[in-house]
Amino acid sequence: MNYFSDDIVLQDVLNYLGYDIDDKLQEMGRYVSEEMIEDSIFIDHYGEPVLQMWGILDNRTDGIWISRTHQNMIDRLLDMGVVSKIASENDLMYHFISGYLISDAGLFCTLTLTGQTAYGLRKYGDARLQQFLNHYANSDHWLGATYYTEIQGGSDLGANQTTAVRSGDKYILNGENKYFASNAGLADGAIVTARMEGARPGAKGISVFFVPTLRSDGTRNYEIRRIKDKLGTIMVPTGEVVLKDSEGYLLGDEKNGIYIALEILEVSRIDDAIAAMGIARKALWEAYFYANKRTAFGKPIIDHPLMLRDLAEMESEVEASTVLSMIAADMFNKASHLKPPYDDQYHMARAFTHMAKNIASWSSDYVTRYTMEVFGGKGFLKEFPVEKFHRDSIVTSLWEGTSNIQALDFLEIVQKRGIDEKILALVWNIMDNLSSENAAMLKAAFDSVRERMVSYKNSENMEYFAKDILNMFGYLSALAYMFSVSEKTGNPGMQMAARIYYYRHFANSLATDIKFSDFRRVIDWMNTTGSEKVIEMK
Repeated sequence: MNYFSDDIVLQDVLNYLGYDIDDKLQEMGRYVSEEMIEDSIFIDHYGEPVLQMWGILDNRTDGIWISRTHQNMIDRLLDMGVVSKIASENDLMYHFISGYLISDAGLFCTLTLTGQTAYGLRKYGDARLQQFLNHYANSDHWLGATYYTEIQGGSDLGANQTTAVRSGDKYILNGENKYFASNAGLADGAIVTARMEGARPGAKGISVFFVPTLRSDGTRNYEIRRIKDKLGTIMVPTGEVVLKDSEGYLLGDEKNGIYIALEILEVSRIDDAIAAMGIARKALWEAYFYANKRTAFGKPIIDHPLMLRDLAEMESEVEASTVLSMIAADMFNKASHLKPPYDDQYHMARAFTHMAKNIASWSSDYVTRYTMEVFGGKGFLKEFPVEKFHRDSIVTSLWEGTSNIQALDFLEIVQKRGIDEKILALVWNIMDNLSSENAAMLKAAFDSVRERMVSYKNSENMEYFAKDILNMFGYLSALAYMFSVSEKTGNPGMQMAARIYYYRHFANSLATDIKFSDFRRVIDWMNTTGSEKVIEMK
């Protein structure tokens, strides 16, 4: 199959957004299906990256040794424009769609980190940094990274202890504990957070720097203490970086450092959501094909009502989270020209990013875990790809802030910006343009969210309910856009998936009059070729 052109859900969402399809995405969809997945599974099992700390002359090299197949995969995807379109055209949507297609959380992490490095350089780098940006914009196959997290602080960037001291037109950075430094040893440059001398305490004293891997004299600019041994995402090396008199270049206004750092992080958060959905889609597609072939008790297991319901409910989760994630991506892409202090357009994109990351990552965890059950005992075997899908999906809720961090950040823009009322207004406008049946169902969900939000605001401590607030607004937004996309594109399967999603998250149980054929309508698009699907669905 082709993971791009054969995915009707993805095609309809992009059509809804008015995205002008790039032919390279068709090439990428075929490459991922026919070659990349097999190569990535082999590397996950037998070819993980290795840290090479020392050279033949006993000099520190601190590089990562990866297989030639691994390097060729990175190079081929870079040649398809996954990063260069950000650096040269500021086309973030192409990058985000690529993440859905590639989705291998380890491999795509390398490209995510590189993409946001290019994003930071393009937007906040001055003329001196154009030489570095050119490496990402051209076909030089430069890679990037972000070194934010320190062992003593985790997601609390205000606890960063790395220091930066001005030295001519550069800064000298020192810090022992950049603890989760993914792409370390592969990256040619990194976005790094540090605190200048005399800076105010806490998060608002943080500044952002571009730190090349090599100093201006050609020597190593920082050391790698070790590489982590991880459950999943094996293809991306995650290390501990030690900055010792490391050369860096300031990005943007030093007083806006925390805002710049978090803005750059938004690229990764959207990538987390979209990659989570790409993984879930691949796992569910595998499960669908298997359920059609595997027989038990005299018939294919997909013909058993419980299994069919399971597949349809998983499909509703994947479609909802895919729609929500792509809407978030589109919003951020359109707001990416804005700088601090941000306006409501940026904060709406930020709110949708928090909702998408949280809901998509948890949906992916659920779908990839349950698809293992569809395969029975075979789902637990490493010789088949499903267990890897699950291992790689788990990290998407951890990277770039756990679900609690997403909830607290969302709560902040509720309390400071009234983003909840703005989302409700957006959903109401969508509801005004729906058919009466779909509008009635969305209105019931809308009223439920508005009523619950009043009670949360009247509580003694809203923080207790921050995750509930994040999730319910995410579910409502996903439902609204599912109905809107399904009606605008004429996709009856998505319309039924939206109704199942409503029953799951707002009615707490399925309607008893749902027919067997309704579930089939939701999932059977996966069984045909792209051209047949377009004819059938329209």
